[in-house]
Amino acid sequence: MCSRARATAVLLAGSFAGSMAPSLAWAQTVEAHLDAIREVLRDREAEGMNGVIRISANNRDLLHEAYGALDREAGRAMTVDAGFDIGSLVKPITAVAVLRLEELGLLSTRDRLSMYFPQTPPDKADITIWHLLTHRAGLPDIFGGDYDVVSRGWVLERALAAELLGPPGIEERYSNAGYSLLAMIIEDVSGVPFEEFVRREVLLPAETPELGYVLAGWSADRLAVGYRGGRRWGTPLDHAWADDGPGWNLRGNGGMLGTAESMGRWYEALFDGDILGSEALEEYYGFDAGESQSAGGRALAHAGGNGVFNTLQVSWIDHDVHLTFFTSVSRPLNAESVWEEIRDDVIEIVRLRAAAGS
Repeated sequence: MCSRARATAVLLAGSFAGSMAPSLAWAQTVEAHLDAIREVLRDREAEGMNGVIRISANNRDLLHEAYGALDREAGRAMTVDAGFDIGSLVKPITAVAVLRLEELGLLSTRDRLSMYFPQTPPDKADITIWHLLTHRAGLPDIFGGDYDVVSRGWVLERALAAELLGPPGIEERYSNAGYSLLAMIIEDVSGVPFEEFVRREVLLPAETPELGYVLAGWSADRLAVGYRGGRRWGTPLDHAWADDGPGWNLRGNGGMLGTAESMGRWYEALFDGDILGSEALEEYYGFDAGESQSAGGRALAHAGGNGVFNTLQVSWIDHDVHLTFFTSVSRPLNAESVWEEIRDDVIEIVRLRAAAGS
């Protein structure tokens, strides 16, 4: 075995260490699956895929690589520290911020909307924070475009006036607007702007300061350029934002910027108990995690995108294996599409991790 392969196998043995250290041959099996994943990604890169992938186990990287271009026109290659629009992966951050406020005794997820917005009409009187968190409020999805620089008051007025799509608490209906309402509640309860509270209580405890809107300090030249249908779309900062971030059609539900590594490490920190205490973390699992049919144990999958940027996070919580995959190009070369081609190899790695930890 060549020195590189042996070094990789030793690293994998350390990353997957359970009650007994796995054999070198066992670790080579994991590396074979990683090589199969790389082969798919190189093929898609040749077709125009741009992105960053990270797979980790036991808080150590198994794979962390960049593919394609950060900016095709400028001839700049993608790098692992490139920033992306993380899309709806903002929603778990917002949800954890709500649970942090509950942990501090400042709200309850059973509180009704009318406690925070006295102008709430009767048809929405029974909507609770829990309904908003679980997309069971019956609210429509969004009011206008992502980059319409609309105010908090504009979104609130339309959300409260909108006809419900169903009675609260019955059917899951995905709603970005519901998470914008959660961001408003976070502001009112904490007494500080949404991003300020999230940064202080949810991001910095995870040591992920690069996640955020304006407080993360991103500049356009550090961001991946997005492409839709082969045409340049630009970076999120090439599109309209207010001084403190995107308009309220995105606030709390999408539009934050970050690296694949910072996103993956945020999830690792969350599951390690670095952000929420055990009771609040169990409440989070109660509505956002389920049983993995492929590997057993608790798992979750989150995805986000705007038709250009696409982000995917899959975490096998009890096996401590995480995949973060960010792309800056539209279908069929986005993260969720390519995931279907690498899924089986990733799951085999998880199963090997599960066997090593048993």
